[in-house]
Amino acid sequence: MAEQGAAESTLLRGTAIFAAAATAALYLLGLLLVGLTVSEVGSGTNSTPMHQCVYASNVPEGARVETHEVRYLPVHILCRTTDGRVFNSGTVPSWLNPALAVSFAATIALAGRPSSRRTGGPPRDRRDEPPSDRTARASRFT
Repeated sequence: MAEQGAAESTLLRGTAIFAAAATAALYLLGLLLVGLTVSEVGSGTNSTPMHQCVYASNVPEGARVETHEVRYLPVHILCRTTDGRVFNSGTVPSWLNPALAVSFAATIALAGRPSSRRTGGPPRDRRDEPPSDRTARASRFT
C-alpha cells in the first residue's frame, strides 16, 4: 500500500516537471520567434516598418503601418497604424499562447497538489498499549 502512494507521488512529481519543461520550451519558442522578427527591423533597405506588419493578412483596409510593439505576456507583436489602430502581426502562431497557458496551469496544479506519501504505518491508538508503557511515557513528562 505504501508503495502505491510513493508511485503516485513520483508520477505527479514527474508530470509536474514535464509540464514545467513544456511551459519553458513554449515560452522560449515564442521569444525566439519574436526576437528573430524584431532583429530584422532597421537592418537594410525597406526594413521599416516591419514586413510582418505591412504584409499581414489582417491589416485594416486603407491603413498605413507606422510602428510595432513587442509584448512578452502573452507573447506577440502588435502593429500600430498611423490612425492609431492596432492589430496582431501573426509572427507568433495562434496556438502558442493558449498552449503556454494550459501547460503553465498544469504545472501549478500538479506542483501544488499535496503529496499523499505517509511515513511509517497507520497512526497508532495509544489505548492499545500495555498500561506500563503509558505510565512510563507519562512519567517522563512530569
